[in-house]
Amino acid sequence: MIEKLIYFINRPNTNTRDPLFRKKTGYFVSITGIIFNILLSVSKVIIGLFVHSIAIMADAVNNIFDTISSVVTLLGFKLSEKPADREHPYGHGRIEYISGLLISIIVIIIGLQFIKSSVLRILNPDVVKFDKLSFIIMILSILVKVFITILNKKAGEMIDSKAMKATSIDSLGDVFTTMVVIVPMISSLFTDVQIDGYFGVLVSLMIIKNGIEMIKETIGPILGEEPDKDLIEKIYKDLEAEPLIKNVHDFHAHNYGPDNVYISLDVEMPAHLTIEEAHNVIDSWERTLEEKYNINIIIHVDPYMEEDECTELYKKLVESVRDDKNVVALHDFRVLNGNCGKDIVLLDIVLNDMHGKDKEALAEEMKERFERDVSSEYDYRLRIIPNFTNIGDE
Repeated sequence: MIEKLIYFINRPNTNTRDPLFRKKTGYFVSITGIIFNILLSVSKVIIGLFVHSIAIMADAVNNIFDTISSVVTLLGFKLSEKPADREHPYGHGRIEYISGLLISIIVIIIGLQFIKSSVLRILNPDVVKFDKLSFIIMILSILVKVFITILNKKAGEMIDSKAMKATSIDSLGDVFTTMVVIVPMISSLFTDVQIDGYFGVLVSLMIIKNGIEMIKETIGPILGEEPDKDLIEKIYKDLEAEPLIKNVHDFHAHNYGPDNVYISLDVEMPAHLTIEEAHNVIDSWERTLEEKYNINIIIHVDPYMEEDECTELYKKLVESVRDDKNVVALHDFRVLNGNCGKDIVLLDIVLNDMHGKDKEALAEEMKERFERDVSSEYDYRLRIIPNFTNIGDE
């Protein structure tokens, strides 16, 4: 239902990766959130004052800051649309992530403030009274927050928006906090014991918890999180379909916004190919992948050593690590000086687990293994590469 609504807003465009689709969706969801949260905050302030409930007032102020969050999200979408310039050659897409982080910090501040207010209410209790109309409005507010939660979740997934996903988590928390807020109203029908302040503390802790979860969701892209595994696997499979590409490895991804992803990777191609022949194949694949996945991609070519006098050496190296489940792959194998005598062996080793050791220590361990199991007549120059994407890990 929500997806149909978003597609209707963007008709006839159905490309969720299209910048215009993201813009319209972001504006629609943000403005919808602003309108609903203003209505909720005003109604809850009135109810909170009328029934003397600190928990409801906390929930009302939470909705006020939800309004601010929606405004921040809207501004994030607006500013992230700015084109690249001399100072920001990769564009301004990360502003959207920063806006999500700001929302998270605001939510935590709200929670801390209302813990203080709730403790004061515990020390100085006030009588909370039940009102039927107020109770109905609070139930309706829960339904509204459920809608906002689903709207932000679906839209965030469709256009890959961290800010919307953060807002979805916050809104889901609001559903539960409002449920908790209603409890003191109901309890006032059966007892004179004032539990409003205690539930105010509970609501505040739930708000803080939501803020922490939102920070985890939004800070990853800013710090530099691992590449999208699904995207990497799709690219991996596409390139494996090319007969001239013998191996795909060393994926690196940099995210400058949901629609501005840079990926670099290495492939091995037969060493007998000319530079022009290899370039033509790689250039074609770069264009294909960029159009297919809306990314920026750079592919580096390594020579693939086919049957020659060093092939047997490579087979022995592979055999020595065959039973090691931690070794994902060996690649970029070369023997310098060409005669396989007292030569230098260059080799990259992809590992699943670093076991808390640095690359130099692991390289030294692998070197000792090769000297023991293969031959001590070579100078092994090994490079350890962590398998952060888990590609090739069976």
